[in-house]
Amino acid sequence: MQLVLIGGAQRSGTTLLQTLLATALGSPILPEAHILSDIFAAYKRAKAFGNKTGYFYATDAELRGFFQSFAERHVADIVVRAKPGAALVLKDPNFIQVLDEAADLFPRSVRIVCIRDPRDIAASFVQIGQRQSSDTKPGKYERRDINFISKKILASYQHVLDAEQPADAFMVRYEEIASDPKGALRSLACETGLTLSLDRVEQPVWLDAQARHEASWITELEGAQASPASIGSFKRVLTGEEVATVQKICEPVMTRFGYEPLDDPAPWRWDRVFGAFGLKRA
Repeated sequence: MQLVLIGGAQRSGTTLLQTLLATALGSPILPEAHILSDIFAAYKRAKAFGNKTGYFYATDAELRGFFQSFAERHVADIVVRAKPGAALVLKDPNFIQVLDEAADLFPRSVRIVCIRDPRDIAASFVQIGQRQSSDTKPGKYERRDINFISKKILASYQHVLDAEQPADAFMVRYEEIASDPKGALRSLACETGLTLSLDRVEQPVWLDAQARHEASWITELEGAQASPASIGSFKRVLTGEEVATVQKICEPVMTRFGYEPLDDPAPWRWDRVFGAFGLKRA
């Protein structure tokens, strides 16, 4: 059985990619694999505190053996329950933080990272805030805390930025999978060696909404065909000042993955606002 692990920043398209890839592989579509992600994270922490861990496991091999048996038992339990057949596709955005540990414990797994324009990710978080209604103090998304959101995006991709090619992970752009799912999956199949059946991806079967996210996190695009509708959504959701903030904080992400910044986003945004009312800026 081929194990496929999908990670990435939140709102980067991990759910869409899992849905399409599982459909093309005939794999069951499961909720976020938080237990397996936590096992990888515990292994990472144990390695980081070797001065303490050494009292319990004398060598790296012993430590790896413990966590490998732990992780393999969990995946075996999933297989018994879900009956995946030739492939099992699991996703959790936090996999992006533990790619090395995933490669160490499952060296034959296919590890995939979803990449998306940080400005569109920020716009997606803002839209979550717009859908949320809180009787208590508004959260960071409702307050449009772009500084917080931008730092969150940067932190998500930091491990990938720090490594030239972390754990032989394959990079998939949201923009490509949303606008040309078959083409993007063909490219991924060539890179990974996965055998995909693409005749079903135009009508993918999605996981039940209640098993995916809270209601405010579900967009109108989920549950349907892949769509490019949200590509460039930041242009209609964010103000110019907000775009500038994302571009400044997430500059390493944008540079690494080739997302061109707007030269002067603040005037650009205000020109759109004034134009909507038939006005011109002085």
